[in-house]
Amino acid sequence: MDMNSSFVRRSTNQIACDMGGEVVILDLKSGTYYGLDVVAARVWSLIEQPLPFSAICDTIMSEYEVDAETCGRDVSSFLDQMKAVGLVEISNEAVC
Repeated sequence: MDMNSSFVRRSTNQIACDMGGEVVILDLKSGTYYGLDVVAARVWSLIEQPLPFSAICDTIMSEYEVDAETCGRDVSSFLDQMKAVGLVEISNEAVC
């Protein structure tokens, strides 16, 4: 799947809590907790509603000193990991 044309959103099977800029997520299916650092927490906050991958990267690049290639690679890797454990959904269309 081409991430650049994809929409990303949080799955419904989780609960998240902001802990002073970092985020802790509880996967309701597995009972597993995940901790996100500040940048990952920012990505998490952006995908509360379906958002294009390109918009996520644009926001991260505007808020942090990172080039487009590094940002795209790192955000894609993070989202792939979150998708693998069922915490995000990635599709080619915006689903409300």
